[in-house]
Amino acid sequence: MANIINAGFLGLAEVNGTKIRCQDFSMNPRQDALFYDHIVGLRDSIPDSIFAGKGDVGNLNIQKTIWRPSVKIYQGGIGYPLIAEDPLFELARLGDKFDLTFSYDCESGRKFTGCVVNSYTFSVTAGDIASITADIMATGLTDSGSLGRYTEEEKIVTWDDFTITATGSGGGDLDSIQSMTFTVNNNCKPIYTAGANNVFDLNPLTIRVGMQEVSGIISYYGKGADLIYMGDLGSIDISSTIFNATLNVLFKPQERTSSLGPIISPLPFVGVDYALGE
Repeated sequence: MANIINAGFLGLAEVNGTKIRCQDFSMNPRQDALFYDHIVGLRDSIPDSIFAGKGDVGNLNIQKTIWRPSVKIYQGGIGYPLIAEDPLFELARLGDKFDLTFSYDCESGRKFTGCVVNSYTFSVTAGDIASITADIMATGLTDSGSLGRYTEEEKIVTWDDFTITATGSGGGDLDSIQSMTFTVNNNCKPIYTAGANNVFDLNPLTIRVGMQEVSGIISYYGKGADLIYMGDLGSIDISSTIFNATLNVLFKPQERTSSLGPIISPLPFVGVDYALGE
């Protein structure tokens, strides 16, 4: 009998009515069986070589007979090229909850409820496409059908669609930018309560959004800005026809290296104040 191999599928996600063509999607339920260690063992016998030993007869004991299920969490990554206005950026910025539906193939899908963006990364490099990766946590999951065919014609947002400027103490405008990436980390944690409050399903009651952290790197050709030490509050403006963000940051000491080939100098930064705007 021949094995049936299904072709790969460019998955389709939907967030707040916006459809996203995903390159990667790995959100899955996680739950473990927790055993009591004193039940685990191969043999309960003492060899003859030990005083008063009863002899190792080689009988195996039943193992792992006492167990309990751990709490559940639904978590994983999503990655996609930037095509339409990105709904996850605003959700990451504010820490708001949302539902996410994903089609694994043309017939089956899953709906994740009570989702929160745990981390979000935007990156774009000269001559390449803009890409988004995010880690998402959810409190619930149900199986659902496929979202159906999505045939709308869309243009992938590429490097030439962006205008990126960075200003700060001594930095001025940065020209010749080779790449830009920033990450939003919301430090989310699932919250569990007593079973009576959680309908005995071991799902998280809610997900707590922690202290938001923003960091990233601008890499540019050549020397770049004359910025050596951390100074006053600066800003980075990222704008295109469909994606706009202003980051309030402190620039860290810039790095300069020399090599055979194009010289790329990274300028790291960290978000401060209302890092992603109010």
